[in-house]
Amino acid sequence: MRKFHVRKLLLLPGAGFLAAGLWAMPLQAANYSPGATTGASPRWASIKGSVSDDYGKPLAGVTVRRKAGSGQTVTDADGNFSLSAEPGEILVFSHPWYRLTEATVTAGKNLAVQLLPSLQDSDSVYNILYGQQRKATSVAAVSQTGSRELNKTFSSSLQGMLAGRLAGYNVSYTPGIPGDETFSPELRGQSPMIMVDGSPARNLTSINPEQIESVTLLKDALSTAMYGMRASNGILLITTRKGDKASGQRISFTAGAGTSQMLKSYKPVSAYDYARLYNEALANDGQPAAYTQADLDHYRNGTDPFGHPDVDWRSEVLKKNALMQRYDLNISGSRGNARYFVDLNYTNQAGPFQTASFNKYNTNADMQRYLIRSNVDVQINRSISASLNLLGRIQNNNEPGGFGPAIMQDIHNTPRNAYPVLNPDGSLGGNASYQSNIYGETVKSGYANLYNRDINAELNIKADLGDITQGLWFRVGGSFYTSFTEYIVRVKENAVYQLYIDPATGDSTYLKTGEDTDMGNFRESSSTERFLYGDAQLGWDRGFGNHHISALASVNYDNRILGSQLPQYFMGVAGRIRYDYAEKYLFEAAIGYNGTNRYHPDRRYGAFPAFGIGWNLAKENFLNKDWLNMLKLRATYGLTGEAFNSARTSGSGEAYFVYNQYYVNGTGYSFGTTHSAVTGVREGSLNNPYISWEKARKFNVGVDVEVLDNRLAFTAELYNDLYYDLLMNRGTNTALLGIGYPQENLGKMRRKGMEFTATYRGTAGKLNYYASGNLSVSHGINTFMDETARPYPWLVRTGDYVGMTYGYQAEGLFQSEEEINRSAVIDGYRPKPGDIKYKDLNNDGRINAFDQTMITPEKPRINYGVNLGLGWKGFDLTLLVNGTANRYSSIQIAEFLDNGLGNAWEHHLGRWTPQTAASATNPRLTIGTNFNNSQTSSYWLKNTSFLRLRNAELGYNVPETFAKRLRLASARFFLNGTNLLTLSKFKDTDPENLAGRYPVSRVMYAGINVKL
Repeated sequence: MRKFHVRKLLLLPGAGFLAAGLWAMPLQAANYSPGATTGASPRWASIKGSVSDDYGKPLAGVTVRRKAGSGQTVTDADGNFSLSAEPGEILVFSHPWYRLTEATVTAGKNLAVQLLPSLQDSDSVYNILYGQQRKATSVAAVSQTGSRELNKTFSSSLQGMLAGRLAGYNVSYTPGIPGDETFSPELRGQSPMIMVDGSPARNLTSINPEQIESVTLLKDALSTAMYGMRASNGILLITTRKGDKASGQRISFTAGAGTSQMLKSYKPVSAYDYARLYNEALANDGQPAAYTQADLDHYRNGTDPFGHPDVDWRSEVLKKNALMQRYDLNISGSRGNARYFVDLNYTNQAGPFQTASFNKYNTNADMQRYLIRSNVDVQINRSISASLNLLGRIQNNNEPGGFGPAIMQDIHNTPRNAYPVLNPDGSLGGNASYQSNIYGETVKSGYANLYNRDINAELNIKADLGDITQGLWFRVGGSFYTSFTEYIVRVKENAVYQLYIDPATGDSTYLKTGEDTDMGNFRESSSTERFLYGDAQLGWDRGFGNHHISALASVNYDNRILGSQLPQYFMGVAGRIRYDYAEKYLFEAAIGYNGTNRYHPDRRYGAFPAFGIGWNLAKENFLNKDWLNMLKLRATYGLTGEAFNSARTSGSGEAYFVYNQYYVNGTGYSFGTTHSAVTGVREGSLNNPYISWEKARKFNVGVDVEVLDNRLAFTAELYNDLYYDLLMNRGTNTALLGIGYPQENLGKMRRKGMEFTATYRGTAGKLNYYASGNLSVSHGINTFMDETARPYPWLVRTGDYVGMTYGYQAEGLFQSEEEINRSAVIDGYRPKPGDIKYKDLNNDGRINAFDQTMITPEKPRINYGVNLGLGWKGFDLTLLVNGTANRYSSIQIAEFLDNGLGNAWEHHLGRWTPQTAASATNPRLTIGTNFNNSQTSSYWLKNTSFLRLRNAELGYNVPETFAKRLRLASARFFLNGTNLLTLSKFKDTDPENLAGRYPVSRVMYAGINVKL
């Protein structure tokens, strides 16, 4: 019966052809060697048993040991073991990927133990460039997490799942409609290069976490040197899952559904408060009131909803909850000489907008995504193996004809008293000042579709050349990625109407603004991307007693075409060598020699060497303690580069090939009495034939400690990186030349930081638990910027922290005319009481550009995460908390902008008035932009640090006996929440929604996972 169901599952669309031919292959067990029992006493009985995984399949490599006393063994390829122990004794079963489990020996009865997946992914082996490396022999700065942890956080992007999980990695998030969120990753303050299964720079961060084996951060020069010209910013390496080497087939299906709910955003004032504050602002500006007392009474009492509306636009056009669904089916295993992993995923996120039944089309901002991945590995013969990895993504985004981001901006900016949603006759409310109705933009303006299609194919062939010399191998591979994006727009416009009642006659009429149009149908934009990548490696891995040597030589070629841009290629060679003596003394060196066609032909290539050393003191006889598993000191140093990359830049060829001199269209010339214009050309920006890649000298020291049978692990990193030859325009340029200047390799910046990671894993009876935390402290210093001569030291930017905000130092608010008269004069403006007062830094009696300085506290940024997990019997609970400290933002959400048509928010209720002068938290109100109060200053600088309960998941694994009755290997129910709680000193809005346009969402999610 089970085989019948498995075949039916493989007949799902797209799954059959990816696993074609695998079913016909003969079943062949992997060749495992059972471990020998050690420390056994012959007078005790020999206990036999078997261990299976959560699929019910035999699990090899499980360590089985007596909890009290010596004696242990390892399960063989069939999951079987034999160990001498007494009846009533407790045996402990451990495996890096599964929870520590205990079982009691019963006389005359074989043990059958099933292990549940570990609450946390194992980091004992790192996936790195061109292979893997054990943590015990690594000297580089590397961090890693896996799919088990990533699956806990619901996000449309991998970047959102990584927040708070890895030291040194921070994600800045700009919320948006489903599928249109923006994630800005930072690895030690830089934007890292992304690689998927060894292929660089693909737009594939929407990978389903079920398809991921691990995400590895390569942070220092040694771990990235082989990609030298693209390595300065570090590398985020995504490794996808492969089929299990053990025989048999594993099927996993996960189904989940939930809702997303928008979190706090800036709250607009009521129509009544808006009107009275507006009158107050006009009075401050010396203007007559716009609203009479009768108007104010109508707004306060709600007695005239059409003439004096009070519309909560968020509740009118946004839903409180938006539904979401996710389904995932993956099939993995091995048959004969092949192993395979096939994954199908469907995600559907409904948008936040209200819809209307009268439409025959969808006007919500929905996202539907289909992902399919097939990874197949085949052992062709004794020496040659091949792998074929395929990925396909189809993503469809829909949004209302008013366009999601524009609607959210109108909701933010439109006052509640601007116009009614609908007039008494059902027409759209509006007027000459507000010519678009937000409700009309949402449900009556048509719709737009964004279509994305991605295909990635990767083929690798590896030859074992052990017949030539032991440990020698050769691999050649290539991948092709193509992406197509198309934007179809079918929108229309609507007239709006204002109800007008003649005060003399009482007659009513409607004043029309705009016209109704038919729905259009056109393609607004489309784009394609194509990447072709190929590489080859020759490697050797050999041990000689206590000596172990590993060497690798590589050549690679990367060609990319983005839209209509000219192709860019990267090509080069690289090498790496490792040596360790008894895993005690460690050495590694790497070098990359590569280049790109974006530079002058004579200066396109460069060499990027790096090396590292390590010493594991725990292996020394003088420090060889049973409780000390690892005490490894390590250091790395190297040179890396960051090339001019068309994937990060837009514009013409002039922007890409700066070493060439370009000529562009100029103004016309007139000749003769007829003044006939003749089109001419002019010299473009100056070329720079010496432009080159940016460079970095990176130094990293670290220590890895593991004690108490690896239950407690601690890692600390200290780095000091000098970035130089940074591209910038000269500050000493002069406009007298008449044309633009090119970018030059002038800048220097130093980045320093510390990173700490600590994990404790333990058991207490049937309770499994772990606590893991990471902390990053970092800052950058502009050690050189080409600046003009500055008359005062506070104007100099060189030597300051990177990313600082510059402006005026505020000294509170002016309280009286007398205080204004005895204060420095503000150039071009006469302040009034309630305006911001600025410090006269140079004491010249005037406030101008010479008084601007750094206003951000010069403190290092701190990012942290805490991951907790508990497992008891069939229950499990995981929590992820992450946050940031010393985060400061300049936030000015001003009132009555757009010539007085803009909104006002609750924080404006704390404005300055003569009565509230002592407690005011906002300057006096004005209409439109206030020259003085809108200046960037410390008055608007806010501490936006936060601590967020990023994720919590509660799961329950049904008992094994019950699952088997349903013909299942296991079944697990779970409840999951993302962005559940946030603590921050900044209260006006969510700290990740400072612009106030699109709120952050809380996701509540429930589902089931079954395994066959």
